[in-house]
Amino acid sequence: MYIRSKRIYVADGCVSGIISVEDGKIADILNYNAKVSVDIEADAFRVLPGIIDTHNHGTMGYSLMGVEDEAEKEKNVRGYLKGLASQGVTACLPTADHALFKTIASVAKGEIDGARPIGIHSEGPYLNRVGEKGVDTGHPEVDLSYVKKMYEDSEGMLKLFAIAPELEGSKEVIEYLNSVGCRCAFAHSNMNYHEALEAFKWGISVTTHTANVMAGIHHRNMGALGACLLNDDVYNELICDGLHVSNEMIELMLRVKNDPFNKVMMVSDNVPMGGAPIGRYNLGGLGLQVNIDEKGYCLSDTGRLCGSTVPVIKGIKNLVENVGIGMRNVIKMSSANPAKVYGAVNKGSIEKGKDADLIVIDDDYNVLYTISEGRIVYDHQKDTDVFNDEFLAAYKIA
Repeated sequence: MYIRSKRIYVADGCVSGIISVEDGKIADILNYNAKVSVDIEADAFRVLPGIIDTHNHGTMGYSLMGVEDEAEKEKNVRGYLKGLASQGVTACLPTADHALFKTIASVAKGEIDGARPIGIHSEGPYLNRVGEKGVDTGHPEVDLSYVKKMYEDSEGMLKLFAIAPELEGSKEVIEYLNSVGCRCAFAHSNMNYHEALEAFKWGISVTTHTANVMAGIHHRNMGALGACLLNDDVYNELICDGLHVSNEMIELMLRVKNDPFNKVMMVSDNVPMGGAPIGRYNLGGLGLQVNIDEKGYCLSDTGRLCGSTVPVIKGIKNLVENVGIGMRNVIKMSSANPAKVYGAVNKGSIEKGKDADLIVIDDDYNVLYTISEGRIVYDHQKDTDVFNDEFLAAYKIA
């Protein structure tokens, strides 16, 4: 396969040329005028490394939450992975309920018409829902034996486990997961600045959707957010849609964090309503009703944020067009950093020898083609029915 463009974003900047793909890998970047038969003529478009979204609960009407029926599990997983591909995601950590771990591990072993799972992310179940507009809904007692069962069912794919470290028993869970190669994330916590810094020493290396659902920064109390930013060792997830975190705060966070473009990872935190029309929905069968507005907010009736409907590609647009971050640094946060953090050494950048994980976008950041490991898994001209219409019939209220 050959893909030609005048704007190919490699690690060192933007180049023109023809990307040569062989056996799922980037074989070379040829001269723009090389005499080859071009398969994708992207001369008017940009070619970026595929997005790696490591925090995503569902999209395009497919859910990784509340799916118990065995017949629906694989359908939702495969539909979800295809939906991600339509949004420029080539690899992911499906953020799933435990009930789907075995299905994801099974699907990941074969050929996939969509994004490639490079691990599994479990956000909870041991969370302490607090923070801005937080509603304490309680939480199960931390159970190390259950966590071990989760890891076993993932067949070694559990790569990120988000936990509120103030909960009794969390330290033992963090130490166990670190011992089997699973990172732990600081999440949904009411800890203050000093408590959070101490918890990081237990083996926490990621902060979940940084700034959201944690104590914020005040000039006399830095809160957990201050700890997340001032600790140089932890990596920070960040939702960059401009809704979960204002653009002014995004700019502040990137100025405060030491080496931010190597320490921040863009995530979507999408829920199944990603790509759905404005309206009122049942949240993926979990019994919670949410409202999707014209901006893409996903809110409960109390105003609590319940995930996002805006994919990472729109976060890329927001950072480049509205915050003024250069594309070279943005693609580090969307692709290179998650590849590095989660051990996907052959992914994350457009380089000779790496997996051919590529996306072609127009100047309004619409995804035209998504290529995962050398295969076209989304073509905007052919894949016109990616959204799951059955979801609307089942979960849309008004």
